[in-house]
Amino acid sequence: MIATVGTAGATTVGTATAAGATVIPVAGVPGLSAGQAITIDSGANYETAVVASTAGGGRGGAPITVTVASPLTFAHAAGAQVSGTGITLTAALTRAHAAGAQIAASIPTPGAANQYSRRNR
Repeated sequence: MIATVGTAGATTVGTATAAGATVIPVAGVPGLSAGQAITIDSGANYETAVVASTAGGGRGGAPITVTVASPLTFAHAAGAQVSGTGITLTAALTRAHAAGAQIAASIPTPGAANQYSRRNR
């Protein structure tokens, strides 16, 4: 079961970022907004942060950045993942699942007939 639903958004670090930085150059900011919790990188460099603001990406070609509320603890290489916090499960999964695997079956499809609707006899 899902315990909590985190935040949306995903991008990558645009250029290497030093420990102590508060501005992260990124590839884009879709789904990221002020006050949102994010995760940065993986493995030994994994950390969480709170978005203070986003900037750039307009027609003027300004660099796209995410400013975080507190300085980063670790340095992050270009290409490191920056994303929303996702979901938290109430218990560990009991087996491995492939990336992109369907997580629910028999869910309604927008625009399609509801599978639970009463059928004429």
